Amino acid sequence: MKLGLKPDSVVRNRSFALLWSSQSLSLVGTQITLVALPLTAVVVLNATPMQAGVLGFLERLPYLLFAPLIGVLVDRGRRRPLLIGSDAVRALLLGSIPVSYGLGFLSIGQLFVVAFVIGMMTVVFDVSYQAFLPGLVGRGHLVEANGRLQISESLAQVAGPGLAGLLIGVLRPPVVVAIDAISYLVSALSLLGVKRDERPAPPPSGTALSIRASLREGLDMVLRHPVLRWAMIAGAVGNFFFDALTAVFFLFLIRDVGTGAGGVSLIISVGSVGALCGAFCLGPVTRFLGTGRSLLVSTALPGVGVLGLATVHGGGIGLVTAAAANFVVLFAVPIYNVTIISLRQAVTPDHLLGRVVATVRMISWGALALGSLAGGALGGRIGLRETVLVAGVGLFVPTVILWFSPVRHMRSVQELSDDDSTASPQAARSE
Repeated sequence: MKLGLKPDSVVRNRSFALLWSSQSLSLVGTQITLVALPLTAVVVLNATPMQAGVLGFLERLPYLLFAPLIGVLVDRGRRRPLLIGSDAVRALLLGSIPVSYGLGFLSIGQLFVVAFVIGMMTVVFDVSYQAFLPGLVGRGHLVEANGRLQISESLAQVAGPGLAGLLIGVLRPPVVVAIDAISYLVSALSLLGVKRDERPAPPPSGTALSIRASLREGLDMVLRHPVLRWAMIAGAVGNFFFDALTAVFFLFLIRDVGTGAGGVSLIISVGSVGALCGAFCLGPVTRFLGTGRSLLVSTALPGVGVLGLATVHGGGIGLVTAAAANFVVLFAVPIYNVTIISLRQAVTPDHLLGRVVATVRMISWGALALGSLAGGALGGRIGLRETVLVAGVGLFVPTVILWFSPVRHMRSVQELSDDDSTASPQAARSE
């Protein structure tokens, strides 16, 4: 018997294959940018802790400011031009960094502008491709198509930072940014081959009121449902302290610990391996501990890892300790992310799922943006090592929040799926 794709596999859809490859390249590019851009600021431009924090803040800020408006734009216009345009803009802006560096006039102000616009284009691409997909593959293939896109996202989150670390180990950060720009250009070119004649639906009457009412309904579901509410609060607090750490992470390793570019790349690569191990251990961990305890453990482990990182000093032992700490931190991330997404899907009615996800995303990415600012400010005021210590202690707060919430008692996500009252907005309002 011949092995291969099923005759009706979505991969045989040429347009989907092109979209999938484009999204995969964009995701890898995004992950490389998250490492290469701050390292360009720190290594090449000698950025201060506050400047590093502002850079991270500007990358996250568009999710907080523009996500709802971009959603309206995507629903009223053609999606493919938005996908191509967002990739092209990202390629152009990132390409300006190595050019400016080579000509000798690269500045922190340019990085600020690039970070903000890149963040906005990433929001445009993310929202557009999710809205574009159903019309491209048909409703009957959505599960398979989304599954393949999710695989790409998981692999990019694991491989992207490690790839960036390896590249930075042998190349200057601005050169790595150039490679990232090329990935976005290739992504845009692949989308040109997607054949889809979109005809945007006319906006309904009273659109402004409908948008406000819909957004309010999604927010109401999140705030009134006991599981969603506490999970969102815990996630936002965790994101705040995680990005406070991220704002000073490279500065701390390079200036306080004395780690070189090769050491930084090793620490990042080991962390990526930790994330991959966490993804493979997800099933056994949740089966052994149950959903609630898995969430408690996966929110506590980053705090343990970051506190270990705060003790690191120079030398070979320090490098090994930092790599091990990063392994522990990132090992927990896929376990938490997959569990919390499954939980959200289980307790949210289908007709509210999109708005609930958008509401949680806006609040969680808003917390990331504020965390970057706070980390930069603390790094300049109390010191880099002290900021890492504060972030490590703060990362235990989500565990405390979930301990006193209904989430702690959950054995499996399936029990919430089977509980009609739990998934009902009316039941949530009675809490």
